[in-house]
Amino acid sequence: MFGADIGRRKLRRGARVLKRTARRVAKGVLRRGPARSGQPSDASSIGMVEIFEQRQVVGWVEANSDRFPIRVALFINDVEVASTWADDPSQHNTRRMIRSFRFALYDIWQFCHKRDRLTVRIDGRPVPIAAKGTYKRPGKDGKHTLADLKHRFDEGYVFGQTGRLQLSKKLDTVWQDSVFGLYEKVSAIVSSKHGYDPFVIYGSLLGLVREGGFIGHDIDFDAAYLSRCTDGREAATELRDIAFTLIDAGLDVECMRTALHIRDVTDPRIRIDLFHLYFDKNDEIAFPFGVAGNTKLTKDAWPGVTEAQLAGRTVRAPANAAALVEHIYGKNWRTPIAGFNWDRARTGWAREGWSPLEYSEEVYWANFYARTEFTTGSTFFESIVAREDVPRTVLDIGCGDGRDAFAFARGGFRAIGIDRSHIGIRHATQKAADAGLDASLEFEACDVSDADAMRAVITKARSLADDGRTLFYLRFFLHSIPEAVQDALLAIIAEHARDGDVLAAEFRTEEDASNPKVYGKHYRRYQNGRAFGVALAERYGFTVSHEEEGTGLAPYKDEDPVLYRVVATRG
Repeated sequence: MFGADIGRRKLRRGARVLKRTARRVAKGVLRRGPARSGQPSDASSIGMVEIFEQRQVVGWVEANSDRFPIRVALFINDVEVASTWADDPSQHNTRRMIRSFRFALYDIWQFCHKRDRLTVRIDGRPVPIAAKGTYKRPGKDGKHTLADLKHRFDEGYVFGQTGRLQLSKKLDTVWQDSVFGLYEKVSAIVSSKHGYDPFVIYGSLLGLVREGGFIGHDIDFDAAYLSRCTDGREAATELRDIAFTLIDAGLDVECMRTALHIRDVTDPRIRIDLFHLYFDKNDEIAFPFGVAGNTKLTKDAWPGVTEAQLAGRTVRAPANAAALVEHIYGKNWRTPIAGFNWDRARTGWAREGWSPLEYSEEVYWANFYARTEFTTGSTFFESIVAREDVPRTVLDIGCGDGRDAFAFARGGFRAIGIDRSHIGIRHATQKAADAGLDASLEFEACDVSDADAMRAVITKARSLADDGRTLFYLRFFLHSIPEAVQDALLAIIAEHARDGDVLAAEFRTEEDASNPKVYGKHYRRYQNGRAFGVALAERYGFTVSHEEEGTGLAPYKDEDPVLYRVVATRG
């Protein structure tokens, strides 16, 4: 606690020093003489850049409340390259109002050289940069020149929300046509299968109301539906089910905490974010993603959805569009803020409506299995079938799309594949029937955290084996489930295992945690392989006959993971 108190005092002291420095700089400008062109005649506002790094610029402005929002500009030499408004809430304590600002940086460095000076200016005056003075020089020369950047500006390019240089969405008709097509496709699916008509929300609604079109620096298209659910968890479950529907329809879907990211597989650059809203127990509209306003919107005040024009195309929008925009963005929504940052501006959210991690995982794997297919067994499968002591009946736990279950069946084994992804199981079942393997291969949707379902499927596998030995096969599965679920699963296997049964597992170890991944957007739990082998013997009654750990076991594309493999026999 003593060390933490010292750290907090240092942070507060540092903030006071920054503010005093900013005031001295502002006053120093006045003492130098008459205001030059573009400079103010008083020091009514002061500011400071606290962070100036490769990916972002973050700072604050202090002024009288009637001056906000205050425009902040980013310059390369004397050329303004980006601007935003200081209007985000700040945690600093001052006599006057203080608001923060942010610029996202990414492509700007391509147009800078080491001799250039980058400054942040308020009312035409450079503001101090912590530990830098009043300007920052790039660390290396970019591939292009400032003249090249000015030419791109003349063509209608702007820096987007993430700092990438892009053709303004107001002018990018190719993007507009593609995203409208995706919006219409998603709307038709959601309306037909779930009875909801998605309408524009967040940035797309803001652009419609404020500008009559898209916001130039926006990066995607925002849509939402108003759920019939009044419970947050139920609304999140419904969002997951809508994700499954969209995947079945051939779309690429990622389930985030508060929305679905939806892409057309033919053009992954085009994305729609689909948000779920619902009325909570107080009959107030709930936004799991959150709002930056302070108004209330109740069920009685919700006027429904109507047709509107966005960039010359017909979309659905809330009938009280302007009031909803103020509810979402706050009273200063009419001021364009390119560096608007939800993490700082958000005033509240309906966290009870967030999708839990397991929903994101279910959608991830359903999406993966819907568009990924392997035609041969894994290297782990090859190592197992090369052994003479493995049973001829296999329970493939966490089989996914059935890759290794198919390989076992083609090799003369009898196999049952189980997975909680109903999409993966459905595809695998159809594939087995098409291949004429359904007599020796079957698949079943099963969540391994459901103890009764696991006991039933183990009994089924035992019957398939004519009450003989069974192979419990777990490839690339144990690192995808929580530790408590793994412990419960192994306990059930141990409960039903008989002498001669074999357990074979392969998973990522702690040594693989920091390695780059080909597929990086899903949950992984890295664990100690040797400790797992010890637990098999001491806790679950299996004797380890083979174990190994290292790389080179299952290389895939540019990835060579650190894996642990174990084969153990009961009895």
